[in-house]
Amino acid sequence: MLKKIDTLLVGIITGVLLPAILYFILIHPRMKTYALLNGYYYELLLKSLPLLLTRCIFPNAVLFFLLIWQNLNLAAKGILISTAILTGMLVIMNFFL
Repeated sequence: MLKKIDTLLVGIITGVLLPAILYFILIHPRMKTYALLNGYYYELLLKSLPLLLTRCIFPNAVLFFLLIWQNLNLAAKGILISTAILTGMLVIMNFFL
C-alpha cells in the first residue's frame, strides 16, 4: 500500500498542500478575530508571508524525514523539491518585501 504513494508527484502535491492546510487550520481562524484589521487583512498577510513560509517549511522537513525512514524515497524527493521551491520563494520575498 505504501509503495503506491511513493511517487514524485504525490510528494510535490503533499509538500504544497501541507503548508496550505496548516495555514487554514492554525493561522486563518486567528486572523478573523481582528475585526479592526479587516480592511488591512491582505496587506498584513503580504507583510507576514515570509514568516508564514518559514513556519510552513518545518512541517515539510518533518514529513521528509518520516518518508525517508519509511523508505519512500520518491515521495521524499517530491517533498524536498517543494520545500526547495518554498525556500526559494522565501529568499526572493525577503529581497523585495
